[in-house]
Amino acid sequence: MKDFIINEIKQRFPVSETDAGEYSEIRRKGMRFQVKTYQAEGAGKLFVMDMKAMGGLMRMETITFTPTFLDGPIISVDKVIAFGRQTLVLELYDTTFSHPEFNVLNPVKEKYSSLPSYDPGDHPYYRFRMPQSDYKKGRRIRTQIDSMAEQYCKVYLDELQKCGTVEPSEKTRKNLEFSNCLFESGGPAVNQFKKMIGEEKTRIFLAEYMY
Repeated sequence: MKDFIINEIKQRFPVSETDAGEYSEIRRKGMRFQVKTYQAEGAGKLFVMDMKAMGGLMRMETITFTPTFLDGPIISVDKVIAFGRQTLVLELYDTTFSHPEFNVLNPVKEKYSSLPSYDPGDHPYYRFRMPQSDYKKGRRIRTQIDSMAEQYCKVYLDELQKCGTVEPSEKTRKNLEFSNCLFESGGPAVNQFKKMIGEEKTRIFLAEYMY
């Protein structure tokens, strides 16, 4: 999944790796996070994170793409494999000025509607979340969720290329509104990072690297 999505981005935009600094590898409490960050020329920021825990029994891939030159929404993709279950999180966050609907993603959701879904609950930062977001969890569905994530991201990128350009400093400000809300709201992943690396480093991690 991860390599496919990265390659799809590289087919559309010139991509160069950037320095993730002290966040390139984080080891805490039996968990290992490896982070890579990239700049997609004329588009935005790409964030890729791999996590392993419990001797590899739990694994997670996270990819976010945060437009800064195009007036498109942030996309966040998480795939988790743990204890015989596979989980896929596909989220779009509206940090735009023009508020594009991205309804082209609805057929992808419908195609995979038979996969077991779950309710992620409610969080204050979900005020940015778009209705095209989706959540899957089940057993023996790894191939299907990989395929869903790949198609979802491909359609997202096709639609993103149709978005108008925007002043990067203004779009960055809108993206920061989201990352600050996410930081203040917390949630399982954010709260875990706060415990591991502290609140200030977590704020920087979210605002400057992940989004």
